[in-house]
Amino acid sequence: MGRRGVGVVVIALLGMAAAWAEWTGRVSSWMVSWFPGSQPVRSDGGEDRFAKGLIPGAELVEGEPDAVRLPPGVVTTLGIATAPVRVPERSRILELSGSLALDTSLLAHVHTRFDGEVVELGTVVDPGSAGGTPLRRPLRFGDQVEKGQLLAVLWSNDLGERKSEYVDALSRLRIEKETLARLEALFRDESIPERTVREARRQVESAQIAVARVERTLRSWRVAEEEIQAIRREAEAMGSFALGADAELEKLWARVELRAPLSGTILEVNLAVGDIVTTETDLFKIADMTMLRAWAFVYEEDLPALLALPRPIRWSIGLKADPTAPPIIGTVEKIGDIIDPNQHTALVVGQVENPSGRMRAGQFITAWIDLPPDPNELEIPIAALVEDGEESVVLVQPDAEEPIYVLRRVLVTRRLGKTACVRGGSFRSLGEGPSAVRSPPLQLGDRVVVSGAVELRAALAGLQDAADHGDEARRDVTFQP
Repeated sequence: MGRRGVGVVVIALLGMAAAWAEWTGRVSSWMVSWFPGSQPVRSDGGEDRFAKGLIPGAELVEGEPDAVRLPPGVVTTLGIATAPVRVPERSRILELSGSLALDTSLLAHVHTRFDGEVVELGTVVDPGSAGGTPLRRPLRFGDQVEKGQLLAVLWSNDLGERKSEYVDALSRLRIEKETLARLEALFRDESIPERTVREARRQVESAQIAVARVERTLRSWRVAEEEIQAIRREAEAMGSFALGADAELEKLWARVELRAPLSGTILEVNLAVGDIVTTETDLFKIADMTMLRAWAFVYEEDLPALLALPRPIRWSIGLKADPTAPPIIGTVEKIGDIIDPNQHTALVVGQVENPSGRMRAGQFITAWIDLPPDPNELEIPIAALVEDGEESVVLVQPDAEEPIYVLRRVLVTRRLGKTACVRGGSFRSLGEGPSAVRSPPLQLGDRVVVSGAVELRAALAGLQDAADHGDEARRDVTFQP
């Protein structure tokens, strides 16, 4: 190809480029006329760039930098629609985290009242014994016991000595009474002086005090009243007490029985046959697991709403390990008076019924408490929110007859599917000095834009940016869908 051929090709290419530029310009103009978008926009540096969309004829409202006015035709084209701001109808849910614990009022630590040797353990029927035949075996961890059931038997020298002291006191009292009776007879015969009788009466009173003291000691050690009366009858029936006189009484002389103070589950067994135990030893721990305590923690900022609820406060409790299980309904009994300095939370305590034994002490829980709607909250359609990660805003149409839309900043408090609850925030100052404009917060009854809100927000931002840079020649603005 010669030079002439190359020149022809170059001229042809330049002509095609010019034609392409003219055609794209017309297409761009046509798109702007029918679809807001794809028009070259002037940048701050004077260069042209393509924007994603335009709202022709949009302009700021004089004296209201957060308000934009649209031509009526654009409102129809964009399909802008509004909905009223309402009072929230659904209650708030306060969610608390915590754990389950034993109810200390239903927890028993079994101790012995006397030092002694363990000679026998209580038994229970084991249905799972080898061969399928139920057998009795010693109690162990996890067994269920009934109130009053025998847990263990001890042999205590201390108890035997106290009983011997009681017999000795009874014997001495009997002898002193007999002596007083003989002396009173001699005194009536004027054989002895009155002082001797008075001394004998004092001895009787001293013996009575000794008997009463030993009896009180035995009762304080919770020796059965029947056992005390048996010793008394035996001592009174015999002129001189002998342990061998009653074989059955002799067997019980130093016997100490440990019985369950309540019905429940054995959580600890700390003894075995042959052990020497003392009064400080925690021999058994028994708890009624049909009722547990729920400990949850409420943050300091949620305390006022919780304290304002009428009593009793109901709550629902679910196990974190079993989220599919139905929640258990309970009652809050106590809200702590101390704020944890590290977490800034207060303790919330309540009872939880556990008749089936499905729950375990120590399990993590979640508690839910219904709170009435916050009087400072407003409910709007979720479509009205425009969020950019830094703030949440809505566009309000103050007058349904005027295509003017004002931006309002809001704080989202909770989301409820198709609606959201927000707080309107405080008044916002527009400008400085005496001429500053006060922009009110979102209020009940305002109509918020639910269709076209994103476009309006971008339009307002573009107009504000153009006004800040003095670009009065351009009144149209791009928007980011």
